[in-house]
Amino acid sequence: MRGIDPGGDEAQDLAQRQFEWLRAIPGTPGGEGPGLAREYFVGLAEMYVADERFAANYGGQVGTEFVRDAMLRFAERNL
Repeated sequence: MRGIDPGGDEAQDLAQRQFEWLRAIPGTPGGEGPGLAREYFVGLAEMYVADERFAANYGGQVGTEFVRDAMLRFAERNL
């Protein structure tokens, strides 16, 4: 992904936006409290790679792996 580090500022800003968007969806596990459930966020990140249908939205397999890695780093640091 353009040489961007999944743990770098740009990718982590996008992971934060994904986190905030998910947290705002009514019924999202952990969304009502101060933060989204870590397990939900990590599970979703892994699902992006496991289900090839997501690849169409994230620029192919490499894109889904990048999104997953950025989300996992975000979860490690913040959840």
